[in-house]
Amino acid sequence: MNATGKGRALVIMGSALVISLVAPLSSAASALATVLPPPGPSVAATASSQGNSQGRQQRIQVLTAALRTMQQTFSKHRFDTPGPQDIFDYQIGDLWKRGIDGFGTTIAVIEGWNDPNVSKVVAGFDKTYGLPNPQITTVFPMGKLPPKCPLGMVKLGSYGSCDAWKGELELDVISAHLMAPYAKIVISATPADSQITDDAASQVAPPEMMRALEYISSRHLANVISISDGTGEITYSHGRDEIIAQDPGELAAAAAGIPVTVATGDCGVVQNLAVANNQCGNTSVTPDTAAWDDSPWVTALGGSVPNLGPTGRKIGPDPLWHVGRFSEGAGFSSVFRRPAYQNKVAGITGSRMRSVPDITMDAQTGTSQSAPLFAGVLALATQLNHGNVGPINPALYGILGPAGVRAGIADVVRGNNSAPGVAGFSAARGFDVASGWGTINASRFVPSLVAATRVENQESSARHQAAAELSGIEHGIQLSPGVIPAGDAAYLFGQGFLPGHPVRLYIDKVLIRTLTASPFGYVTDTIIPSNLNLPPGKHVLQLRSMLFAAARTFVSG
Repeated sequence: MNATGKGRALVIMGSALVISLVAPLSSAASALATVLPPPGPSVAATASSQGNSQGRQQRIQVLTAALRTMQQTFSKHRFDTPGPQDIFDYQIGDLWKRGIDGFGTTIAVIEGWNDPNVSKVVAGFDKTYGLPNPQITTVFPMGKLPPKCPLGMVKLGSYGSCDAWKGELELDVISAHLMAPYAKIVISATPADSQITDDAASQVAPPEMMRALEYISSRHLANVISISDGTGEITYSHGRDEIIAQDPGELAAAAAGIPVTVATGDCGVVQNLAVANNQCGNTSVTPDTAAWDDSPWVTALGGSVPNLGPTGRKIGPDPLWHVGRFSEGAGFSSVFRRPAYQNKVAGITGSRMRSVPDITMDAQTGTSQSAPLFAGVLALATQLNHGNVGPINPALYGILGPAGVRAGIADVVRGNNSAPGVAGFSAARGFDVASGWGTINASRFVPSLVAATRVENQESSARHQAAAELSGIEHGIQLSPGVIPAGDAAYLFGQGFLPGHPVRLYIDKVLIRTLTASPFGYVTDTIIPSNLNLPPGKHVLQLRSMLFAAARTFVSG
């Protein structure tokens, strides 16, 4: 969670397929002149193609009036965040005036608990500026919330207790809603320890949240997903195996074309330890990054600060967010190798590992704010595209980033994320580890993203690759032999499961027994068809876990 008790961040993966994630566009450089839309008029033209219905015109009138209120009261609300400074800094109003306001899209925010008062809080925010109230729905991917907050979460205090999650939820919803005021909002409430009393890392960043990604993606409940949670890679008691076991969540979203934005954390170049009970109160002593935002399949959001004058006009490049011990997470994953889309910046990063963030947004209340803000921007792009735009990283690195200002990229050139006693990374001109590509001018970025994702079917290639990766996980059961002679037995091996979590073994949809994944995430068993009274012939074996179900067929004699 963030510096005010509202945010954190991360995610993970790791096969050769992920490492090669969408090769850079070979024709990107020559395509820039034709791919990116010309200034101004093209945005209006595209928006007008969505119809000139009375509803659209009414939305424009409402938001034009809201912009006027924000301008007239800017001196009063200048430092409110999220607030008018975000609208003016990212030039969101230019899109609103053309009917690009999130209408027809849905943004999901992934939370660790529910807040029955969120609608009332958002309504109060909207009343201040004359914004429309969003339609908010809450889903519970792991079933009803427990009657009490899980003890492991309670111990986290302001860093991740159920009470703290209420504040996080309100920040997430308001941030996303501010950018795309007519988008619907889906809140996913998934606390920790739904299956077992998990380790500390999984109470800070519950794997149940990765289940939420699958739930939302398979049911087409949202077009964009934002996560303001995570924990450092070094905090997982089972290490890499525990991290990559959570890959199916992000893969499911990517395969569905749903972009996922994940906050990079608020403790700078280090990460809060999972045993801390307040943000950045007990950190790693060496550089670390958060597991979920490290995934090559998500867009990692760092933090910057809008740079506006007293009248709301931009007065220079936005600097990195850094206040005292708090600053955005940035650095290199120790688990995920550099994806192919980052090869073009390998000379800058100087690392074979995935670097984060990819881009930044306002993080004055922590990167828990920047992730949902950017999710709101992606909802605007979804509306303009008449469909999902994710995963966006291949287009960001292959076309938009190199195009710079013309594609709506606003450079961040000042600031660093050093922590007390640990040197971090500094912003510089162009791409850098500290800020990724910088931040955005949404009025140019949104139409440019829509155009760029269509070049050489980049979004389609990424989606197919994610689907292939997920399919490999779901068909990874080993059974030897696959044809079991009468009276004989076969050895079962399955891997990629959450360490210590239950894995249910089914044959022909009948529960045989429940296994427990080893500390390395694998399960083994012996299948003796005669002991199970299986008739001769073909059978279907399944291993079902929280995050995926793997299946294969076998023949008994």
